[in-house]
Amino acid sequence: MKHLVITAAILAATASPAFADVKAASETGFNVIHIATVQATPDEIWTRLIAPKDYWNKSHSWSGSTAGFYIDAQANGCFCELFQETDANGKVKTVGSVEHMRVIFAQPGKVLRMQGALGPLQSEAVIGTLTVAMEPAKQDGATRVSFSYVVGGYMRYKVAEIAPAVDKVLGEQFKNMLLPFTPSAAEAPKADGFNLDVETLDIGPAPDAAETDDAPADSATQDDPVADPPAPEPN
Repeated sequence: MKHLVITAAILAATASPAFADVKAASETGFNVIHIATVQATPDEIWTRLIAPKDYWNKSHSWSGSTAGFYIDAQANGCFCELFQETDANGKVKTVGSVEHMRVIFAQPGKVLRMQGALGPLQSEAVIGTLTVAMEPAKQDGATRVSFSYVVGGYMRYKVAEIAPAVDKVLGEQFKNMLLPFTPSAAEAPKADGFNLDVETLDIGPAPDAAETDDAPADSATQDDPVADPPAPEPN
């Protein structure tokens, strides 16, 4: 079976303004980041993102094919690969499967976060968290998008060797995902001071100020039915 390997051939870097780096590394983990700006809406990028069979390199699959790749983009959904064979009657049947990652956060057009140890890391005692985030850029019609993959735990690989390999292979998939979109002419983004992540995105309505600022300080004891009752008066 084929999978992400250190000696895999890597395509050239994407032509779009982009940033790619092993941002941080230690003896027990690393973080790789890929950032680019393209002429597309967040929704267009999201649609492309959740169809990995259309852009993932089959050389980095377990079955040698991406036909069975899919992402169920909801919490606890699977980024999985089906092992498929065609029988004598020409009917495709599933003969196995593998989980690449599991979805832990999904908000269409904004953030997809998944956990899973990709490729050879699957056999190690590590946790890998991939955050794919996107937001409108300053240019009209452009979107800034990032892959940030954080890996930590015990592994039998040397971080100095496996981190650059993961960076290159993940960067290839990032490039492939963005191929249909025109690169932005803007200056390549930098990772320093750039946290395109759920913490910086508007993921819901702000609390009503009238409900938060005007509430009396002792409202918990006055209105809350489960607040502790007052102590009984002594006889």
